Amino acid sequence: LIQFSLKARQPQVELLGVTVKVDSNAGIFVTMNPAGKGYGGRSKLPDNLKALFRAIAMSAPDNELIAEVMMYSEGFTHAKELGSKLVAVFKLSAQLLSPQQHYDWGLRSLKTVLRVAGQLVYAEKKKVGGKAIPRAAEESAVIKALRINTLSKLTYSDTEAFNALIGDVFPGASVQDITYDEIEAAIRAVLAKEGLQPLELQVKKMLQFYEATQQRMGVVIVGPSGSGKTVICQVLRQALQSLGRRIPTYTMNPKAMPREQLLGKMDHDTREWADGVLTASSRKVVKEDADVRSWIMCDGDIDPEWIESLNSVLDDNHLLTMPSGERIQFGPNVNFIFETHDLKFASPATVTRMGMIFLSEESTEVECIVQSWLPPPPPPPPAPQ
Repeated sequence: LIQFSLKARQPQVELLGVTVKVDSNAGIFVTMNPAGKGYGGRSKLPDNLKALFRAIAMSAPDNELIAEVMMYSEGFTHAKELGSKLVAVFKLSAQLLSPQQHYDWGLRSLKTVLRVAGQLVYAEKKKVGGKAIPRAAEESAVIKALRINTLSKLTYSDTEAFNALIGDVFPGASVQDITYDEIEAAIRAVLAKEGLQPLELQVKKMLQFYEATQQRMGVVIVGPSGSGKTVICQVLRQALQSLGRRIPTYTMNPKAMPREQLLGKMDHDTREWADGVLTASSRKVVKEDADVRSWIMCDGDIDPEWIESLNSVLDDNHLLTMPSGERIQFGPNVNFIFETHDLKFASPATVTRMGMIFLSEESTEVECIVQSWLPPPPPPPPAPQ
């Protein structure tokens, strides 16, 4: 009806019994990923609907040119050289590292690295009064951003290969990772208070998790049962609260309820909308103050049936559109955190939108578990007089 009205240049059109004004400058576009392998829960566009649209084939983007333009806009001076090196790291990583379901070496991941690198360069320029910084400082910022966004999702063996790869592409570059001394001290204090063992790898994962929540709206903690997924969330939350930050948390298991109970439903007879568990939590978090960081935690399997509905929330739009037509706009102070044992059923569209924290059996040690559960040894008897 809308297309017919546009072609006939009609001033208005009737939709579901309501007369709507037609803007002659409007157009209708459909962007979609292919239904089939890797994209569960999706269906093909019906042939009668496909006939109304003209197909446009998309070619692969020129990542080097995109990286160069973005780096110039972020304030880099040596954008052409550093952009090509950064893209080379992504290409080599895709070829040389092990193929994992949760790895993403695409454009969305590249943009995140460039955005973080731009923030680091801006901070360095601020220190010197807005003047240009040397090439070595820009290179260091790029490597820092690359490590921040990549190391957290790599397997143990791929971490060594990735560090060697950075050394080959950026020879002679010296770089120090960003440190959070105050947060790390708070984490160690919480571990001691809860009677947990301060495992260095787990503390590192907690800091990586904190960094991921600052850079992405959606963060997935992937790992087998017993690898410390819940402990990482709980300890970091307590550590941040001890530093005076409020973090309201809303926890749910999306697979424990039907889709309508999770995302809400519309009564077809009365046209009355009933909120689901997720949408009710969303309404609460958007009412919080800007300095309050809210976590909506989904603890359970990631299934395309419900996670695909959050795609527009997890990308740059940060917008949840409900079946009633109502929209909820999230601010940068909201995080969707997912705990799951694998991403076997997640589509590439979901994986690319989220930060990844990968845990494995190596993330915990049996000795630490035993030490935490064993009672402390009794004090030695007093020496005889």
